[in-house]
Order: sequence, then C-alpha cells, then structure tokens
Amino acid sequence: MATTTLARKPSVWTPGFLAWLGLLGVLVVIGLVSAFWVFVRGLVLTNMTDIVPWGLWITIDLSAIALGAGAFTLSAFVYLGGYKKYHSIVRLAVFIGFIGYTSALLTLVMDIGRPDRFWHPWAYWNVHSVLWEITWCITIYLTIMILEFLPVVTDLKFFDRWPWVRKVAHILHKAAPVLALLGVMVSLLHQSSLGATYGIVKSRPIWFKPSMPIMFILSAVAVGPALTMAVAFVTEMITGKRRVDHQILFNIARFSGFALLVYAYIKIWDLASVTYYGRMPAVNEALSLLYRQTAYNFGFWFGEIIIGLVIPIILFLVPRFNRNPKYLVLGAVCAVIGVIFNRWDITVTGLYVPLEYSPGTQYQLPAGTYFPGLVEWGVAIGIVGYALLMLTLGTRFLPLFGDPKPRSQAGQGD
Repeated sequence: MATTTLARKPSVWTPGFLAWLGLLGVLVVIGLVSAFWVFVRGLVLTNMTDIVPWGLWITIDLSAIALGAGAFTLSAFVYLGGYKKYHSIVRLAVFIGFIGYTSALLTLVMDIGRPDRFWHPWAYWNVHSVLWEITWCITIYLTIMILEFLPVVTDLKFFDRWPWVRKVAHILHKAAPVLALLGVMVSLLHQSSLGATYGIVKSRPIWFKPSMPIMFILSAVAVGPALTMAVAFVTEMITGKRRVDHQILFNIARFSGFALLVYAYIKIWDLASVTYYGRMPAVNEALSLLYRQTAYNFGFWFGEIIIGLVIPIILFLVPRFNRNPKYLVLGAVCAVIGVIFNRWDITVTGLYVPLEYSPGTQYQLPAGTYFPGLVEWGVAIGIVGYALLMLTLGTRFLPLFGDPKPRSQAGQGD
C-alpha cells in the first residue's frame, strides 16, 4: 500500500531562537527588578543630583525618539511623496517607531521621580513649557502610530473570528495618508522641541543657540531610516529570506547618507560659530571647563564626528561600499552610536558646567559630576531588552513585510 509523507513545516522555536529569547528575558527581568527598587526607594538610588538632574535615562529617552524617526520619514515618502515602491518597508518603520517611543515613555516613567503622577501634563496644562508640548506631541504621535499599525496586527489569523475588526482596520488603512500627514506634523514639532528644550536655556551658554532644534531634526531624519534599513537587512541575514527589495534599501541608505552630510555641515558650522566666530566669554569658559574635566572632546570628535558621521557617510555614499548589505548595516550601527554620543554630550556633559548664583558672580556653584549608578544601568538594560524582545517577536510573527522569498529565488540583478 502506498503511503504519502507530508513535509513538516520547520518550527520557529529553534534552540537558538529560544536561547536568544531567554537572554532577552533575563535583561527584561533585570530592568523590572531595578524599576521596582526605584519605585520603592525613589531617585535617591541613582547618581543624579540637583546639579546634574538628567543622566543616562534621558539619554536613552532622546536616543529612542530619534531612532524611531524612520516611521514618520518613510511614511511621508510613501503617503505624501507618492513613492509607492517604499510601501514594503513602511510597516517595519512604523513598528520600529512604536518600539522607540514606548521605550522612551518607559524611561520617562522612571525618570520623573513620581511615576504615579505621569498623567499630570495632560490634566494640568503649562502652555509656556516646552516639556509640556513635547509630552503632548509624543502622546499624540504614539496614538497615531498605534492607529497606523493596527491594520498590521489584524492581518494575523487570530482575528479571522472577528470580521468587524478587519473592517475597522480597513478603514484605518484607507486613512493612512491622513495619519501620515498628522504624524509628520506632530513628529517635526516634538523632534525640534527636544532641541529647543536646551537651546532656549540662557543660563546654559553652551546650549543657548538657535541651531539646536535644526540639528535634532536632521539627526533623527538621517538615522531613523538608516536603522530601519539595517533591521531589514539583519532580518534577511538571519531568516535567509529577502523581505524587501535591495534597491529600496540601497536608496534609503543613500538618503541617510545625504541627510548626514547636511547634518554634518550644520554641525561644523555650529562648532565654528560657537568656538571661533561668536567668541562669547561664557561659552569659551564652558568649553574650556569641559575639555579639562570631562571626556567631551573624545565624545564629540570620536563618537559624534568620526563614528557617527564620517564612517556612515562613506559607507552610505561611496559606490564601493553602498551596495554591500554588511557595510550598510555597519554604517547604520555607527550612525546610531553617533546619535547616542550626541544626546549624551548635549544632556549630561552640558550639565557639568556650573551655574552662577546671579549675574556677575559666574561659576559660584560647584561643577557637576556624574556616572550612572547600578540601578540606572539595570533599568537601561531592561529598556534595551524590551526593545530587542519586541523587535525579535515582531519580525518573526507579525506580517511586517510582504510575502518573503528565499534569497536564492529573489532577483539577482539588484
């Protein structure tokens, strides 16, 4: 009697995948334990002080928001610019943006000191505060991303039993251009306002300049899409399936490269205007203090300029490198590191410069010093673990791409 053997579908729960999930689970547990102790004991467990009130957590917050900027940039490409061929990458970009913004909100809950009062900015309006505007914009933008992403979630077979959910999702999908327009407007508002938070502080001369909002927007617009491109390439390398046409990813890399060039120009111009052309005594004294007492010089020239700008620009724009996925992933990693260095240098290093008691009595307060405490590192590890866990599960189980093809069957001409 003839028998037929059906091929078994390979299980996604491989030992390597389970081990990776286990590692991420450990990171999340470390974060939860650290967060619990902060809730119980308060910010006294951290190394932040009244002189340096912002530290590692704010750096993570600002970096996560910048890295999530691929969502509004690529959505604008597709729905506002009419570049429909980039539609295959939009879902991934929105998902990464969602992870970035939720990571930022989780960090803020820890940093405000009274997490039970997280709702106060929505109930008590301080319309003269930039931070209040940022809180509202981030909340609205996160809501927009959830609405954009709901059609992706409802594509899962789990929702076959509820046809009405699919109908609602279809309506949201039709409204995608409107959501994209709102997302661009709100995202540009809070990305620039994050820079303005520093740029309007006259008592901090190293921050007080009109270029801060522009540089925050440019860095986010450049690095956010690069991270999305890198995640698409890494997913392909791990699964062996081509998820997105390579030419699309190559174009995104070139876009990020040119955006980084513009950002580099503004940054060098800003450095020249502050250091040479402006010649403000307060700024010169602040920079001199940072050069003597901190690693600001190393962070700026090595972290921001060489790693964060020079290397990615070369890898993204030079033809010898910009059609090799491995070089492009390396360039994206360097760009991400550069943004993190930038947010650290602006936030923490800028607080090291002591304030004056009153005009004419400069630098009477002691200079600030800071290094993250154990509980701060624990929460940071947990946030990173959460982001990687969400990214791992999303790229594995959610329909973030079209129907994937094995790399051997994908087009070889790109």
